[in-house]
Amino acid sequence: MTALRAHRRGGAEMLVVERAPVPVPAPGEVLVAVHAAGITFDELTWEETWTRGGVSRTPVIPSHEVSGVISEVASGVTDFKPGDEVYGLIRFDRDGAAAEFVTVPAVDLADKPSTLSHAGAAALPLAGLTALQALVDHAAVRPGDAVLVHGGAGGVGALTLQLAAILGARVTATIRGGDSELVRSYGAARVIDARTDAFDEDGSAYDVVIDTVGGDTTERSFGVLHRAGG
Repeated sequence: MTALRAHRRGGAEMLVVERAPVPVPAPGEVLVAVHAAGITFDELTWEETWTRGGVSRTPVIPSHEVSGVISEVASGVTDFKPGDEVYGLIRFDRDGAAAEFVTVPAVDLADKPSTLSHAGAAALPLAGLTALQALVDHAAVRPGDAVLVHGGAGGVGALTLQLAAILGARVTATIRGGDSELVRSYGAARVIDARTDAFDEDGSAYDVVIDTVGGDTTERSFGVLHRAGG
């Protein structure tokens, strides 16, 4: 198969397009024919990209978000069959999807939504899981909670807004620029333009703050939380 690989640790300059062996799925895994792959901008700086248990994994294949069609299933896989369209997030200490084929544990995949293209599905897993885990696993957002999302027009922020609205939260979003109508369409009941208005100066308080901006925004956000907020 054709793959994008790096034989030595480094940045994008280490990546080469070359022929590589088609991987063989182990028990519990499937072989996916890749239709689209997403690469996180800094994944070549992650230790897991290059090593597993302190041992070098080179040559490595990047891109850990994948959408494609199952080509083969190994023993122990009962939820999928060849021909199924799937998407998911590949573990960071495994080879990724910048290749014609990739092996993935079946538990790390889901059926691709029929309304999404493969490209759209491959852009979803990392940002979507980040938003879901923040709202559900960590913040335990409930209907009626007041939620503030910083960076509501960004990749993670946009998904966080939509999920928070689905969960029944009262959502406020901060933005920078002319994205007010966009984030309102995602479910924000209130929009604050951070260029002209300070989110922490109008007396509002929130049960949950999700910060995708960082810097002093994080520190200032503690001041707008209810005592029991997170």
